[in-house]
Amino acid sequence: MVRRKSDARSIDSSQTARSDKSRTDVLVGRHKIRKMQILKEIRYFRKSVKLLIPKLAFARVVKEIMIDLFPRSDVTRVQPSALEALQEAAEAYLVQFFEDCVLLSQHGKRVTLQIQDMILMRRLRGRDDIINK
Repeated sequence: MVRRKSDARSIDSSQTARSDKSRTDVLVGRHKIRKMQILKEIRYFRKSVKLLIPKLAFARVVKEIMIDLFPRSDVTRVQPSALEALQEAAEAYLVQFFEDCVLLSQHGKRVTLQIQDMILMRRLRGRDDIINK
């Protein structure tokens, strides 16, 4: 069986083919898309009031700290309301600490948060801060 072209080429179709080749498409880079996603996430988390650390993971860390601090004690159970209060306090402290560290990095005319900003923030808060005891 012989195959044939369904229709002959016209002058118009060849010109549209050339115009398609000369047309340039603007592509958005992956970096820009990722940056937009991150900013969208930040806006979402600023509006939300829920806790960010998973409850089960936080409970495991609290129990591990309790065992390290009081090895002879038989207390291994914690009320859910006490865990929630601890978690809210911990998240509030961490958010405030990172906000202050970001301000230090901006003061140093940098965008990236570095370990030296965190060390300086601990020194500026002094010995009365909970993390320095």
